Amino acid sequence: MPKDGTPVKVVREKDNPVDSRALLCTSLSAPSAKLLGAEELGNVLGYLPRQVSTHLSPLIDEGLIFLTAWSRSTMTNTAFHLEGSSTDGMIELCASLCSPKEVLREEQHMLVASAWSAASQASEDAHAGLQEVIRRRFWSAVGRIRCSAHAHLLNTVEVCILETFHKCSLPAQRLAFRLLQRKAIWFRTPSLQYSEIPHIEAAVDELQERGVVLSGDNREVDENMEARLSALKSDELVILSERLGLDHRNTRKKLIGKILSSSRDSSDGGQLLFHTWLSIFNGRSSGMVRLCPVLLRSVQVVNYLTFLRPDCGLQSFVLQDVGVIRYPPHRSSLEDGSTLFTSRSDLDAYLSVIAEASAVDAALDAGDEKTALKILDTNIFPWVNSCSNVLIHSLKHQNFRRRFEPDWIRAKMATIGITLLERHGRPTDAVAMLTRLLSCPICPERRGTWYLRLVINLSHLGRLSEATRACHRALQDPWVRCGDRLGIQRRALRLARKVKSWGTLGARWRSDILWEAPIDSIRARALNGSVREKKRYCTISEVGEATVSVEELAIMHYAEEDAGSWRGVHSESRAWMTLFGLLFADVILSPVPGVFHGPFQSAPLDLCTDSFVEARRDDITKLLFEIRRGKGTKIIRDVWRRYYGTAIYGVSWVLLSLDELCDIILGLGDVALAEVMGLIAEDTSGWTGGAPDLLLWRQSSCEPKVKAVEVKSKNDQLSDQQRAWLLALRDAGVTVAVCRVSF
Repeated sequence: MPKDGTPVKVVREKDNPVDSRALLCTSLSAPSAKLLGAEELGNVLGYLPRQVSTHLSPLIDEGLIFLTAWSRSTMTNTAFHLEGSSTDGMIELCASLCSPKEVLREEQHMLVASAWSAASQASEDAHAGLQEVIRRRFWSAVGRIRCSAHAHLLNTVEVCILETFHKCSLPAQRLAFRLLQRKAIWFRTPSLQYSEIPHIEAAVDELQERGVVLSGDNREVDENMEARLSALKSDELVILSERLGLDHRNTRKKLIGKILSSSRDSSDGGQLLFHTWLSIFNGRSSGMVRLCPVLLRSVQVVNYLTFLRPDCGLQSFVLQDVGVIRYPPHRSSLEDGSTLFTSRSDLDAYLSVIAEASAVDAALDAGDEKTALKILDTNIFPWVNSCSNVLIHSLKHQNFRRRFEPDWIRAKMATIGITLLERHGRPTDAVAMLTRLLSCPICPERRGTWYLRLVINLSHLGRLSEATRACHRALQDPWVRCGDRLGIQRRALRLARKVKSWGTLGARWRSDILWEAPIDSIRARALNGSVREKKRYCTISEVGEATVSVEELAIMHYAEEDAGSWRGVHSESRAWMTLFGLLFADVILSPVPGVFHGPFQSAPLDLCTDSFVEARRDDITKLLFEIRRGKGTKIIRDVWRRYYGTAIYGVSWVLLSLDELCDIILGLGDVALAEVMGLIAEDTSGWTGGAPDLLLWRQSSCEPKVKAVEVKSKNDQLSDQQRAWLLALRDAGVTVAVCRVSF
């Protein structure tokens, strides 16, 4: 390390394969360490810690700041330890604005200030390293859970193993936390290498002695041997299959399946397979170890109760440190005595159903509908069949907590299953399932979707009278909302002509169903017009010829003087949800009991449910009154200043600038803005999707000043949800249109 006070060059490494936000420190005027000669590598001092550079690199990339640095031998408030340095040196950083303060926009000032503050905070944990931060925060989470209303959800055995684990030495804990973050189950001790754990074997021995880690020499009761087989190398699998008398000429996955299948064919097959597995290592497990299943389960429970999302692992404890998310401050107490699960069996049942849902999602993502349908046939469809046999079937909770019950997840999976049944030509089965689901008060939020699918399937089967009666029942159901209600009304009107239902033909909502939005036409030829995929168009821009999407083409059209000189953004629902999130930020984060259970929440648990409005009715009424009085821009600017960069539901901080948002608010008008925001507040989940593609605005004496446009290529049709949005915006006083691109 250079002597104290020596100037240090800070270089931005955008092409760093390990970290795209890397900041390299060197005493040379070199652009990158990889360009230095062998004799000059000694002048590379190291990298700024990742959790620090993740906050500063975006500012450098935006041309907002430049960094100057000096070497330091002692710690100061602005000094940072370097990563990858052969010495224990530090550097002191100073950030300077690239432009005068008066040139920068307000949000740029706030961004620089908040990012520098976050980088300074991150530096306190940087020397310890992310793995140590994960370890500390996990134990903090355990302590918080054990002192909360969720303490009963960790059983005695799990508490015991966690206490034993906590008493392990620091190297042993660090090794276990490393293994907890890996996907594999079995590990070979000789292959484990971590810089923060100098003596791996000693750490493994300690963990084994305390029962945190299990040796491969012993077989657990009813152990699944698939994990052991997956830990073998390819040549070891071949040897194992030969010793079992099996043909090894197959892919690795199929070979493991064949070995497992052969072990199930005999009563002692599992024991034989285990001893044959051990024989690969001459009767010993060759340092093969795995984490104790009880520990794995207890960590899963702690992670879920901390983040309340099943996909969050230990790495989620440091997402804020590396700049992935910035959680909002919570003004309410996180320990209000409320619990989401009354017993451990409730939690286990919920997590079990979540695992089934994940398996279905994984199969669908892989394009394997057959496997997904098989899982649903085995686990979900029998549950649906049992619903109609229960006279009084209701969820334990009638508010937002019902989302944390197994039946809520099963209802979601059943909806996916109905779609698969329809796709595989089984509409009769779909009708039977939909009828059973609608006969019980399960997951009322999905009743609109179920009624719509029921009407469509009955119509396809030619059962028009039944479809008509289903429409009438649906339109009496208060849970049938937004696009689902509009879709059912459209089909009810269509059916009425066939079955001569004169009352329906004269319904008050008939005029809305027959209404068509104004059409704006653009003539253009799609480059891929003969292919069934999203259309691409060719146009001439300021930088030459370019290929654009249909939405980009429409924005360019509306920007022309003849079309109104509009400014615009292709945002669909994002612009409207950004306005909602900013205007309602203080309402969303208000201290309502029971909706915040930890510091890692960006939204209350009751958001997107009817409970959200019920618990905040007075605050929402007051806020909408303030918006109608013309306070919208003031609220937006205040929230932008206080929360910029924070994860708030619906808000995109990069989609539109603060000035653009204020222009849109002024163009919409106070009454229209309040009407749209009120709709979203009443049914946030219902209005999340389907908004018009484009939001256009302009500063002009001409009217209108804001316009919402749905863009459609030739032969594309509006969905029910898109029609609902256009009608809602029209009723609020917003100008709407459908832009048709044809050739």
